[in-house]
Amino acid sequence: MNKNQYNVSEKLFELNEFSKKTRQDLHKIPELSGQEFKTSQYCRDLMTGFGYAIKIHEGYTGFIADLIIDPTKPLIAFRADMDALEMPDMTNNQHTSIHKGCAHNCGHDTHMSIALTAANYLSKHRDEMSANVRFIFQMAEEDMRVPGADKMVEQGCVEGASEVYALHNNGAQETGSISLNRGVMSSWGSAWTLDVHGISAHGSTPQKGLDAIREASRIIDYMDYIVAKKTDPFSPAVFSCGMIKGGTIPNAVADHVQARGTIRAMDKETDQLLKDSFQEIIARSESGGFKTTIVYDSYPAVENHPQAYLHILEAAAKFLPTENIESNSHPMTGSEDFSYMINATKARVGAMFFLGSGNKAKGIDNYLHSNPYYIDDDCLLVGAQIFINLATR
Repeated sequence: MNKNQYNVSEKLFELNEFSKKTRQDLHKIPELSGQEFKTSQYCRDLMTGFGYAIKIHEGYTGFIADLIIDPTKPLIAFRADMDALEMPDMTNNQHTSIHKGCAHNCGHDTHMSIALTAANYLSKHRDEMSANVRFIFQMAEEDMRVPGADKMVEQGCVEGASEVYALHNNGAQETGSISLNRGVMSSWGSAWTLDVHGISAHGSTPQKGLDAIREASRIIDYMDYIVAKKTDPFSPAVFSCGMIKGGTIPNAVADHVQARGTIRAMDKETDQLLKDSFQEIIARSESGGFKTTIVYDSYPAVENHPQAYLHILEAAAKFLPTENIESNSHPMTGSEDFSYMINATKARVGAMFFLGSGNKAKGIDNYLHSNPYYIDDDCLLVGAQIFINLATR
């Protein structure tokens, strides 16, 4: 951002270089869910320097940072997730990941930089604040099997907060714009692990065994049928299998297969239908002699509270043109554990919005988890300004 083209405040624009450097520093040191040691330390050091009171969750990398200006005022919390993805970084530039096989291809480096920039600004302009603020630096958003938002909620990360907010960057949406909607913002999502145990036999005498590969394939194929024929077409549902592993040699019937994937739904009823159907298919598998089990790790849907939704719209409208604010966007079929934080506030007052981080003129137009994954650093001050406006309204 060579000039203040997105109309953020001039005082915030002074942090433009800080914001970009922070994002690029964090991009270089991505870490997997629950292992965000360098990342957490980097963020803690900055927040301590800004004058925030830090509370570390013992045994975990996540932490909270409070700036209390007046104990009688309400407390507003902002979430920034810290973890990265287990994939190579193909950006090939001066701030490419130095951690082999790990990359910020979901843009959590963006989220942290925005939070750190907003926190930096508020620490310098406390007289503008209408509320106390808390920044929640969350571990393990990406991997449902690792304690993340649920564990931080359990340890009190939103205790005392009257409202909680988060954003998610979107590289396929133009910088300088946001999108959100009232109500459901992300799906009910579950990561499933299916284990099918059969009986091994020589490949020349398959009748003597129980083929775990064939059975796992049947179960996965039938779940696609469930989505196509048993769910309401007006209530979106998604079933996917992303990993499958089984067998040891080519000339033997496999006695074990493990498959992993996800199911997603836009309402609780469809979510339950998918899980019940999965269980029915597994019961038929077991009646055929297989030992078949399924385990879920699940996130509830993010449901934007009407009041928090309006607060975000008001915060954005203070500096963004009306046409850059999409207030009735489609929910994402992806899932987000930020839902735990909203649900843990006293009146469930919380909301999430999507922040445009793409720029077609610069060749940045990519979806989350794509590789390479780029973001337009000019989006950072836009996100920070919305957080600031929420804390100074």
